[in-house]
Amino acid sequence: MADARSTGFAEDSVPRAYEHHMVRQLFEPWAGELLRRARPARGLSVLDVASGPGTVARLAAALVGEAGRVVASDISASMIALAAAKPDEPGSATVEYVECSADDLDVADAGFHLVLCQQGLQFFPNRLGAVREMHRVLAPGGVAYLSTWAAERPLGLFGPITDAMRGCGVSEPFRRAFDARSYAMRAGELRELLEAAGFGDVSVETVELDCVWETSDDALATISGTPFGPILAALPLITQNAVRAFLLERLGSTDAGAVTLRTASNIARAVK
Repeated sequence: MADARSTGFAEDSVPRAYEHHMVRQLFEPWAGELLRRARPARGLSVLDVASGPGTVARLAAALVGEAGRVVASDISASMIALAAAKPDEPGSATVEYVECSADDLDVADAGFHLVLCQQGLQFFPNRLGAVREMHRVLAPGGVAYLSTWAAERPLGLFGPITDAMRGCGVSEPFRRAFDARSYAMRAGELRELLEAAGFGDVSVETVELDCVWETSDDALATISGTPFGPILAALPLITQNAVRAFLLERLGSTDAGAVTLRTASNIARAVK
């Protein structure tokens, strides 16, 4: 099942902007944190749920090597196309790409040693259904590692973006678009969800990480890699400029210098 927030990533302009302005600056650093905890060994089979442009999947493919297997799933055909167009790295597993929703994964039962999901779960309209699917596709003893933005901390990048859109009078484009609670989960909520889906030995760690954009223009451009991007581009130029000025102020930058944001995630580990 999809909702407007999820399908917003299907807009043609969004995946490439996401790749250019958020992957290296935000999602690759966090992918490193997730994989340092998961430590996929050579030869393991890995499923990356809500893979986007394949950031976590490609790093996992390098770790499991050619003897391993990596499948990347995402609901957005545009994201899948962007990810699949990237060449495989020498020595890495070939990544298989599957277009499907997280609560109806198009993969077989008990086929994976490890399931990963970076910054996707909080956006799923059916969170419990998605986590049950992750449980289904894991082999007995398999492990899931999931990260969500931490509701116990300030919402590093997306809080300022939603504040800028709302502060400049832009209409909410989909339900809860400006609700910071829909972008994050509390550690206890994450733990309870995993346990409700049948997982055991659940632990959740709150981790903080500073992420850096080299210039304020680069930081401002992150909005084009979100479902807000096409909406903002269709507004009058005066409104676009007002949103960017508001966002620049909220990011704490007034010149072309680097922008550093403290971000925080809850990272969960759970065993089938």
